[in-house]
Amino acid sequence: MKALLLVIAASAICAGTPLTITDIIKVEGEFAFTDGSSVYRFAQDGAFLMEPLSLSGRAIEGGWISVSQGLFLVTGVWTWYNGISVPDDFRRMTMTINLLAGEPDTTRTMWSGSTTRLYPVYFTIDEVAEIDSLPGR
Repeated sequence: MKALLLVIAASAICAGTPLTITDIIKVEGEFAFTDGSSVYRFAQDGAFLMEPLSLSGRAIEGGWISVSQGLFLVTGVWTWYNGISVPDDFRRMTMTINLLAGEPDTTRTMWSGSTTRLYPVYFTIDEVAEIDSLPGR
């Protein structure tokens, strides 16, 4: 069994298939997924954007760090596209993200207008907490 797993892992490495979210970010410049109503985007430069897929919805603009394999800490300004928002709504969100088997899908986001590869994932939002300001401000 260990030999089979080693062969599968070696085949993926030889084929150039990224094995982790951080590998995908290094190779593609970003990692993105959807929950059906929003796109969550982790950029290589540490920027984070959650934007709605439709005309209005929750948005988060800020940054991210990888705490450990699959565990991400996002800080940002929470707002609402095409709706009423509280000014300076700074929050921290802790997420656990696990890649699922399958090929990524592609969509064009309505707000940024960019074509984005959406990876199949299972994720949980472990914590959301208000913070006084964004790190570095």
